[in-house]
Amino acid sequence: MPPNRKKELLAHLSSRQAWILLIGYIGLMIALAIVLQRYVDRESLRAVVDNTGPFGVLIFLLIEYIYIILVPIYNTGIHIAAGYIFGGHLGLLLNFISTSAGLFTIIILVKHYGRPILSRIISKKILRRYDSLAHRIGPITLFMIYVLPLFPDDEITYLIAASGRVSFWRFILPVFLGNIAKAAVSYIGDEGLEGFPMAFGTRALVLAFGVILIGVQEILFQRYQKKLPYKHF
Repeated sequence: MPPNRKKELLAHLSSRQAWILLIGYIGLMIALAIVLQRYVDRESLRAVVDNTGPFGVLIFLLIEYIYIILVPIYNTGIHIAAGYIFGGHLGLLLNFISTSAGLFTIIILVKHYGRPILSRIISKKILRRYDSLAHRIGPITLFMIYVLPLFPDDEITYLIAASGRVSFWRFILPVFLGNIAKAAVSYIGDEGLEGFPMAFGTRALVLAFGVILIGVQEILFQRYQKKLPYKHF
């Protein structure tokens, strides 16, 4: 077989394997979301916490961490459960810790494996457009997406992480602050509808301080960038 033909065949196989892996992962997330929604509810989680005594908090953190990694697109339910079991304040802290740990675990995996998979399943032209889109999403924009409800915040974070043109360190602060806002649904789990003002107020407070902090970060970044030879960040 000619060398060129071998290369084409290997490229085709690699592309097909990447598609199978991607589709399989999406299918697994959907299946897990259905199973977890049915069997991992707040009462079952409370029973686990009560039965594990002083280790209940650690067990819940571990369950929530695994939950967020396996089903990153469906985690509001367990965030509300944290408030129901531990109260609004402690629930917020636990949500923040587990969400941040789980999210950054996925980001590391995406940065390591996501780019090779993308390069195999889409053309270079589309990949350049993908990188251009990720490059246009700045830290403040990502932070706003986290704070405002109903936006696909995690998915956009993974898009940025898999980009070949964006250095992710500028987005660490927006992700951490955004996770505080997301974690505040614990107040709804603790107090029901009466927890909405506390959850909304927490988001508003985080939004106000977050815009200032990230704005300062970006000003310092711009000053630092001017001192360096041109490069992509």
